[in-house]
Amino acid sequence: MAVVQLADVYNPLVFAQGEQEAQTQLNRFIQSGVAVRDGVIDGMASTGGNIGELPFYQALGTEEPNYSTDNPATLSTPAKITSSKMVYRLASQNKSWSVMDLAAELALADPVGAITNRIGQYWATNNEKRIINSIRGVIADNKANDAGDMLLDISVAAGGTVGDANKIDANAIIDCVQTMGDHGENLQVIAMHSVVYRRLQKQNLIDFIPNARGEVNIPTYQGKTVIVDDSLAGVTYDTSKIYYDTILFGAGAFRLGEGRVLVPSEMERNPDAGNGGGQWLLYSRRADIIHPLGFKFTSSSVAGQSATQAELAAAANWDRVYQRKNVPLAVLRTNG
Repeated sequence: MAVVQLADVYNPLVFAQGEQEAQTQLNRFIQSGVAVRDGVIDGMASTGGNIGELPFYQALGTEEPNYSTDNPATLSTPAKITSSKMVYRLASQNKSWSVMDLAAELALADPVGAITNRIGQYWATNNEKRIINSIRGVIADNKANDAGDMLLDISVAAGGTVGDANKIDANAIIDCVQTMGDHGENLQVIAMHSVVYRRLQKQNLIDFIPNARGEVNIPTYQGKTVIVDDSLAGVTYDTSKIYYDTILFGAGAFRLGEGRVLVPSEMERNPDAGNGGGQWLLYSRRADIIHPLGFKFTSSSVAGQSATQAELAAAANWDRVYQRKNVPLAVLRTNG
């Protein structure tokens, strides 16, 4: 039987394009519209460097206007428009795989499609983790510096007893949406842990609608697209109590960009491996920018060139620069 070796089908350009397409298709935050590609960030990142600034003008405010008179000596005092900036940080990342096992597994299959989908899934999952950890960081900063106005926390404190009042229900979600006031209707996607999802199912609060082609039923909650992700569990305390973060998003809550990667992928031959049988190593490299709208990344607690997932979750690395209602993000913290 003929065995398809990776070296026979690997084309760097085709591979890189396929991997990118797979990563985009498999990233649930991209597919839901929560994370969108930003050409401005792409353009800035392509010039080099790993930190960039996105300046913006603040809102004009809602102060009462002047009232006109016929007295020429009465002069208006002009207001001013102020500016601020968001700051992003690029993450230069790479991962390598041994392909001996892959080559055997993929014999007589579609090697290019199978490999790129697997690696695309890896990067899609990685980028989803970076989004979730960024949310943990901005919420930690929000609690420390903005009176927690983006978070509704009904979870029980350590030492307490968990009851229904500490678990998710329709009223809790409505109260969480209210943290955005009259901008609450902008929240169109809700991400939750499977424990929380099952509880809402038991309350008959999850609906299913077919996708555009009628092939897949998409879970929704009050018209909001549902994303189920078990990485949304928080810490365990008192040996048994866990809190879960349910996150409500508006469209474009995260902006995506890509920096330059000189060699996005390559292969290396290791003839000594397998006691001389030989081995191929496949390398994949990315330079991703994943940034929440309305914040600057301060880099106050970053040890290396790129921020790790743990560093994204640190309050010290974030500062909100938008007004609360202009940040399409709200978090509900419950015990189930």
